Amino acid sequence: MSRLTGHERATYVQNMFTRIAKRYDLMNRLMTGFQDVRWRRQVIQLARLTKDASLLDLGTGTGDLAREAVLQFPQAKLPPQTSPLK
Repeated sequence: MSRLTGHERATYVQNMFTRIAKRYDLMNRLMTGFQDVRWRRQVIQLARLTKDASLLDLGTGTGDLAREAVLQFPQAKLPPQTSPLK
């Protein structure tokens, strides 16, 4: 990987993330001792969303932060691309 550049490197990285995508959330939970769940919960609490709030999670990944926002604030508006899939 250290010798790859440009398009080859981008392809390598994309393929790597495609391979781990299905296991990403599980691995994140295990590697952090479920601390990642508490972090997301706290982020949404600190955001202090109101009933008219909108949330845009730019690095949404698997949608966990958006999912937590909907759990805590079902009335919050999420752009379609950040709406939780699960």
